[in-house]
Amino acid sequence: MIPIQRRPLPARICRQLADSTATIAASSTPRQTARTSWSGATTTRRRLKTELSTMCARPSFCMYCYESRGTDVDHFVPIAHDPLRTFVWDNHILACGYCNQQAKREAFPIDTTGRPLLLDPSVDDSADHMTLASTGHFIDLTAQGRETIEVLGLNARSELVEARYRSWRGVVRVFAQAAREKRALSADDVEDLRFLPVVDAFHHFVHDIATGRLGHKAVAPQVARHASGNLPALKAVFPGCAL
Repeated sequence: MIPIQRRPLPARICRQLADSTATIAASSTPRQTARTSWSGATTTRRRLKTELSTMCARPSFCMYCYESRGTDVDHFVPIAHDPLRTFVWDNHILACGYCNQQAKREAFPIDTTGRPLLLDPSVDDSADHMTLASTGHFIDLTAQGRETIEVLGLNARSELVEARYRSWRGVVRVFAQAAREKRALSADDVEDLRFLPVVDAFHHFVHDIATGRLGHKAVAPQVARHASGNLPALKAVFPGCAL
């Protein structure tokens, strides 16, 4: 889950969202009105999807799993939990059908203080809350990471784990080749890494460079050392990350 940089919406869409929110707020049955309004807002949903599609680290891919195409505009805080956020731009996430309709649905775990335990791709960096093992499985580092892995089924989908595993091996190969040739990563190398089956593997690899975790993931010491020398250039690939 790579942090996205949410851009301002065109004024026309902002007005449409504000009008819809006002209608829900004035209703005596806000949850029902929110669901009905969202269901009928075909044009608005299409425009929101277009805006969200351009913000992903890989255009038009799910902001939760980064393995599948983003087909749905998901509400980070579900309508059932807060109908007034149905048409709030900061609450919209591009998701694949599985993450939105089968895994997350209306789940929204919170802790005892009311803080969301599900990571928000427009606010949170998943690499601060989970780490990617060389097997393709995620290992939680925080309670938020643990709940996100569970709610989205990130380790439960064998095809997703396999895709992350293949992508992780692809990342290691690119860095190992550069280390053997004793050169910095080229622009072509970075482009290849950005278009692996699951770009999140590259994202987590870069965080592992920054945190010194590569040595615990069966990455050869000389490759880990060489990768560290490329970190300044790699930071620009993920501008939303605090590396």
